[in-house]
Amino acid sequence: MEKRKHPRSHVSLNVELAFPGGRTRNATTRDLSIGGFFVESKENESPSIGTPLSVTFLTTPHHADPYSIRARVQRLTPKGFAMTFIDFSLDDLRFIEKLFPP
Repeated sequence: MEKRKHPRSHVSLNVELAFPGGRTRNATTRDLSIGGFFVESKENESPSIGTPLSVTFLTTPHHADPYSIRARVQRLTPKGFAMTFIDFSLDDLRFIEKLFPP
């Protein structure tokens, strides 16, 4: 049974994940929705469910500078982990909406 609130689009973007404590790591998104995204990762590299991260979108077609949004780890799989956006502003929503393919 599908539990997603928002449809997802296949969108591959380079992101930097900033973990509590200051550690950072680059990753690639597999898909994206208004509510969150999936990050490709090896199972042994995934953070714990509930971990809050700062996610910086490094390269996007519509925004010249990196753009950061807060997110929380929602679900783990052998291929990566799903993130849910948190502390979402109207500017964040506008930024995400422009990431979807036309």
